Amino acid sequence: MPNLLEVRDLSKRFTSAGSAFRKARSMHAVNGVSFDLAKGRVIGVVGESGCGKSTLARLILRLIEPSGGAVHFDGDDLLAKSPAQMRRLRARMQMVFQDPYSAIDPRYTLARAVAEPFEVQGVTPEKPMTDEVAGLLEMVGLNPGLATSYPHQISGGQKQRVGIARALALRPSLLVLDEPTASLDVSVQAQIIGLLEDLRSDLGLTYLFISHDLSLVKYFCDEILVMYLGRVVEALPDTAAPARHPYTRTLMESTFEPDPKKRRLIAPLEGEVPSPFDLPPGCAFVDRCPNASALCRSETPALSTETGHAVACHHPI
Repeated sequence: MPNLLEVRDLSKRFTSAGSAFRKARSMHAVNGVSFDLAKGRVIGVVGESGCGKSTLARLILRLIEPSGGAVHFDGDDLLAKSPAQMRRLRARMQMVFQDPYSAIDPRYTLARAVAEPFEVQGVTPEKPMTDEVAGLLEMVGLNPGLATSYPHQISGGQKQRVGIARALALRPSLLVLDEPTASLDVSVQAQIIGLLEDLRSDLGLTYLFISHDLSLVKYFCDEILVMYLGRVVEALPDTAAPARHPYTRTLMESTFEPDPKKRRLIAPLEGEVPSPFDLPPGCAFVDRCPNASALCRSETPALSTETGHAVACHHPI
């Protein structure tokens, strides 16, 4: 399948404000990220909190401006587009946010929340708006009778379904899913993932799936990017591929070992995550890695690819 999304060397640098007592400091929230996402595929981006996953998602949609790099969506150079052109393109690229409670204006009925993208884009649907909203609610498994309800009158899982319905309103090709199940109960998470699987099959959608839950990513996604402190440290070409980076391996072993006794025997990651404002020279993972050498402390490993499996490590497993 052709690529829907191509990301090359995408970076975002943030600078903290200085003061009389402290000079300004800068950090790379996203540092040189590259990947391709083919039409109809699902790529999962996984890593600990603060690794840059959500920043990456917002950079791709240009909700925040990158410091460098390139993003092409279906052949269009997104970073060359004007704000007006980007607004039109976002009809085909939509985001589902982590927190369903704050994603919907509490003053809006569900009907108005779902219809809002038509208003923002200045698009008139083919069907009457009430029919369009009813169809979107049914598509995500909600009773159209809820259209006159307000957000406080429905559950968190229902709110997330409304968020998905709103994202689908303009018939996008790409959905960026930023931890869409993180704030939901486990049983509700399974229902939302099942819904997303059905929508992908029925509508031919492409997903960029952001999560800290490796077991969920391994179940739901076709490929996996593992991020650590702004960089991709491993790109697994499929979910059956063995981990080759020590960080990925420890995460996967602790996540997927079903026996709690064996899980306790897995060596935990030692050391503290370094400050993104003060990264060590060489590999950022060096102080937590059991395989670190002098080379790791002096030279940042490049993301090298062997048979489609990329890993940024001087001593891959």
